[in-house]
Parts: sequence; structure tokens; C-alpha cells
Amino acid sequence: MTRPATLENLPLYFSSNVKSTFKVVITNSPLGGRGLFARERINKGSLIFTNEPTVYGPRANCEVKKICSNCFHISDLCYPCGKCYAYVCSDICNGSSDHIKLCSFICNNWRLKNNWDKIEKTPLVLARMIIYVQFLLLSEKQRDLLGLFQRSQIKDTFEELNKLQCIYYLPEQHVEFLNIVESIIKINSFRISHSLIGNKIELRGLYPLSSFMNHSCIPNTRNVFTSNYLMTVFATKDIEKGDEITSCYTGLLWCSPARRYQLYKSKNFWCFCTRCNDNTEMGTKLSALKCFNKPCIGNLLPKNPLDLQTKWFCNSCKIFVPYTKINMIQSVLGSLVGTLRLDDEIRLENNILQRLTIFIPYSNHVFVDIRLRLAIKLGFTDDVNIKELSESRLELKESLCRGTLRTVAALGAGDAHLRGLLLYHLHAALAERARRSPDQYEELKSEIEITIEQAYNILQGDISAPPDLELRRQYLGPGCDKPQEERFFILDSPDKVTNTL
Repeated sequence: MTRPATLENLPLYFSSNVKSTFKVVITNSPLGGRGLFARERINKGSLIFTNEPTVYGPRANCEVKKICSNCFHISDLCYPCGKCYAYVCSDICNGSSDHIKLCSFICNNWRLKNNWDKIEKTPLVLARMIIYVQFLLLSEKQRDLLGLFQRSQIKDTFEELNKLQCIYYLPEQHVEFLNIVESIIKINSFRISHSLIGNKIELRGLYPLSSFMNHSCIPNTRNVFTSNYLMTVFATKDIEKGDEITSCYTGLLWCSPARRYQLYKSKNFWCFCTRCNDNTEMGTKLSALKCFNKPCIGNLLPKNPLDLQTKWFCNSCKIFVPYTKINMIQSVLGSLVGTLRLDDEIRLENNILQRLTIFIPYSNHVFVDIRLRLAIKLGFTDDVNIKELSESRLELKESLCRGTLRTVAALGAGDAHLRGLLLYHLHAALAERARRSPDQYEELKSEIEITIEQAYNILQGDISAPPDLELRRQYLGPGCDKPQEERFFILDSPDKVTNTL
């Protein structure tokens, strides 16, 4: 007889086929509630554990009209199943075991109302609710595990369930259960990495063991999602025995006020970590504003960053500014940032940038985010590939990558996913520079090889990894014995090389 799942045996219970789960134990956490802790020393880069999703489906508030409820592809070819009305994109999806199970459940348990004006909306409502419906299909043993998860205490309107009830008569026990499910998934779900290839809706999933990882603004892990939605967790730095294993629930480069507010709004807690308690954010000054005293070139920083009503002070002229004025400026900044868009030529509107420079220094997270977006997009759009970049834009890409990498390093994030992505783009800029000027290759060779090798070690296996990551490592990484001209052949004709592998 199988032992019931408890906090002590939960790692083994969920992933008994993965030996690495013996590296962790669940126990009470000083960060609040329960957390995952290392049972032994875990070296940087090591696999800590692998987790399968209990359920997965579209992220909240997806705005796409037609999503296949089985494979989650976005397609105008989607059509409603003739029995349950859920969208499917092909006869293959319609006849799949997962859809047959879903269809049978809906037909046997829910009854359509006579609201024919709402029937046409049924497929989309079901597509958005599919992750919740999957909970109703769980076995009794799997449902028992849900009692171990933390639930959200914020009672928001469950709009999608209300829409579903406008279309179907749902048993009361289903309505009760789905409300419980909503409170669990709001706190415990993870965003699944989005593939750069294909046309799937962005997904989220409930990963039981991963759900016990607490948040840190300087996490010691990164999550890698495979094409079949497995979640593997790797150490981004050395983790000592007894250390808590943490993940970052927000954007790594967000400023402290933004991170803390988002964590409170979405996860019901205020973060009090070392980074949040440092008004310079490890020296990066991501939260800094320009001093209001015009002749002064100093920065405004919060006196006590953990206090929402703290005064801000200038690190140069020492003036103090009340939090009410700071909140007003941050509100203006939010409105301006909301209008920022990269145009077809990867530029930002000068008038918006000029207005931003009135309020914030270049260290502010808004400018850091702009530099990150530019670093990744330059040379990697449908309209302009890296071979077509001007010399000045290629130089800009390299500079943006290096600058953002310095910020990531200052935060102590280790081998975070973001670092891998930036290393890949830095490598691409360096390799293109060497392709254009072969005489510079020997000078650049070492960094070209190191950056792609490090990027590969961080990003390999992830569904969101650049499609040519493996190819670049093979031809431009360390250990390649091909002559120089053959190495750069992939930058001229990647399709031809792909076909020869």
C-alpha cells in the first residue's frame, strides 16, 4: 500500500524516478510558511530536481480568440467539438485521449443552459478554463495532495467561472472545488517558458514540488522547461547544506518598489530580503530617481526601503522628499512606460525618452529594461537579421549586452536564465564582428567560445532557448576543429548547415 503524501516524503512522492529529489527536504521556512532546503551541498550548475506538472493551461487573462483546448496552438482552424464545444484544431486533437477524457467529463457532468446567445462563446470560455477543468479530472490521490498547498487569502472575482456558469449548470460541489483550485493556482502556479518557434498560447502550470520554493529577489536557482513541460530546477550558485532553495517570482531587473508591490498583489506577502532592505539594490540603484533640486546631480533613494511611507533622500545634497511626492512621480513614470513601444526600426520615441530623463537616471530599472529589450532585439527581428545591422548598431548591441550583464552580476544572480540569454546575444554580436573582419577572429576567439559555452550550459534544454544555440556551440564553441571559414559558414547559411547535421 502506498504511503500517503506528507511534507516529509513529498519530494519522493512526486518524482520517485528522479534521484536528485533526495537533495531537498520540505520544512518550516524563516521566509514564511514552508520551504525547500538542501539536504546536502549542491554545486553551481547541478540539477536539483525535476517536476512534472499536475495540470497546465493558458495563463490568466489571455486575449486570443481561438486556442485549441488540447495542444494550445493558436489557430483560425480551431472549431468547436460537436459534443462538448471545446475548441480543437484538428481531427488528431479531437480524437486524442486527453480530449476524449475532457469531453466525456463535460458531457456527463454539466448541462448547457438555453442561453443560445452565449453558446458561441462556449469554446473560448472552456479554453481559458481548461487548467481548472483539469483539476476536476484528477484522481482521488492527486486531489488529496491539494490540501498541502498554500491558498490565496484574497477573494477576487473569479470571472471565468462566472462566465462558465452563464453557459452551463454546474454541480455545487464543482463550483466549490473550482474556487479552492483558483486560490491554490494563484499562489502556486509557475509561468512556463514560451517557445520561440510555433504559435502556442503562453502557459502556466502547477508543479507540486516547485510550489514549495519560496521567493528571493536574489534566487539561487533557475527553472528550465522542456518541450513536454517538465520543469527542471538547477542551482545558479553553490548551495550549502541547510540553505533554503529559492526562486524569483518577479522580474529579476525590476526595482524594489515594483517587485514588492507585485509580490503583495499576486502572492499576498511583502518581501523583506537583503536586496529589498538595501536602498541601492546591491549598488545598482535600480530604484533611484533624479534629485528634484535642479542644480544637484545626485540621486533620490528611500531612507528605509521596507517602509512604504518612508522619506526619500538625495545621496548628494541630502534633501528629503515625502513619499507622497515620490508616489506621484512613480505614477507618472508608470504611465509613460506604458506607452513605450519599440518601432519597426527598433527605436523608441524621443519625446517619451526625453520626458523619462527628467525624472530618472540611467541606472533606473526603466532604462535597464529598455537596454535589455534593445540588446535582445537588435539583429533578431523578422525585418533585420544580425548580418544587416550597421556597424554602429552592432557595436550598440555588444555594449548593451555587456552593460546589462554587469547589472545582473552586481545583483548576485549567478547563472540565472537572463544571464544565459545575454551571453548568447553577446556571443552573436562578437561572432558577427569576427565574420565581417576575419583578421579580428584570433583576438575575439576566446570570448566567442566562452560566451556561447556559458550560454549553452545555462539555456540548454529550455523550450525558450534560441533555436540555433546548439549549432552555434558546435561550430563556434570550444573544441571545434573546423577551419575558421567553415566555422563562420553557419552565420552565412544556417539552413544549409542544419540540413547537414
